Amino acid sequence: MTTTQQTIAKGNRFVVAVDGPAGAGKGAVCRAAASQCQLAYLETGALYRALGLLTLQEGLNDPETLATQAAQMPFSYRNMGDGIFRAFLDTDDVTDALRNETVGQAASRIAAMPAVRSALLAFQRQYGAGKNLILDGRDVGTVVWPDADLKIYLTASLEERANRRLRELEIAGKNTSFSEIYDAMAERDQRDAGRADAPLKPAPDAILLDTTELTLTQSINQVVQLIKNSLKKADFECTESTHGLL
Repeated sequence: MTTTQQTIAKGNRFVVAVDGPAGAGKGAVCRAAASQCQLAYLETGALYRALGLLTLQEGLNDPETLATQAAQMPFSYRNMGDGIFRAFLDTDDVTDALRNETVGQAASRIAAMPAVRSALLAFQRQYGAGKNLILDGRDVGTVVWPDADLKIYLTASLEERANRRLRELEIAGKNTSFSEIYDAMAERDQRDAGRADAPLKPAPDAILLDTTELTLTQSINQVVQLIKNSLKKADFECTESTHGLL
């Protein structure tokens, strides 16, 4: 897609692209920012996780078959109100299933397939047509929305990211170990950064935000402030954070 085509697809929308490795807090931060700033929201990784879930359920492995499935996948990401977003495959709420580590590993493997990435690219670019939008993923600012109005690379140390995921899984009642999560994340980081097609890396004009020493509330506030700063000339406001989960 050419730069002109990207601009036409974007239209007058304000688009925020947030990239970074797993466990950096992208999802929680972006959902809160979407709620406060009235943005449409898409977790791009949910698309790959949904396809990963289907590969595990149906035993799909061939890249061409997976690309065809990706183009036909009945996936939707729905705003349920009050800052809550849920992922659906057809009428099935698969939000919790997509958080499974096995599904995450499957998603990372298929994300390295160029044919699959190409099949899902159009969906990401068309999502929320006509609405201001925030997306989080691993190549949003470099590939999906290279002309985004604001690009942020959200990261944290591998140790801190593994600890966060461990706490998340423990709260969900899932039994795992720090070493297992750490090793899986390290492997995923290496695979995502080393793939030939759309590797994980900051866009040249992205703002780097390291959340290692930040609380979730502090991370959210910093991202919301960056959005506010980028919208100084627009008739647009972000409300103060009042959600108890923050």
